[in-house]
Amino acid sequence: MQQPGRRMAGKLLLLALAAVGMLNFVFSPTNFLLTCIDNSGAWKLKVMGVMGKGRTPNIREIFPGDMVVCVGRTGGAKNKVMRAIVVRTRKTTMSRLKNGMWSSFDMNAAVVVDTYGNPVGSRILGRIDQRAAVIWPKLAQIARE
Repeated sequence: MQQPGRRMAGKLLLLALAAVGMLNFVFSPTNFLLTCIDNSGAWKLKVMGVMGKGRTPNIREIFPGDMVVCVGRTGGAKNKVMRAIVVRTRKTTMSRLKNGMWSSFDMNAAVVVDTYGNPVGSRILGRIDQRAAVIWPKLAQIARE
């Protein structure tokens, strides 16, 4: 037979674990920065949300080609809310053509776009991921290989 103190300690432990789980759900990590690689004037972008993935998506699960809502942290677009398309990620992603190729980059990067998906800048510095190039052909046109 269990002692009453042990039963109460077990209930308190379960309650504490449930509270920690709720805190992780409410205060999910939202400090996700992207480097802007076009000549729009922004340098660093802080991601606030992901477009088209539901009401409360995890912003750490973004892939090349996703449109995100972000805030300019440095540069000419400081404290402005804008949209951007993720073109590079450090996470290894499979090719959209499903040919067995995987790719990853050395930094997380995005390109600032308007509400219709047209790029704000006229140049993209460096390569963009193949997934982003297939989904957004206007970005692929102005990107330099």
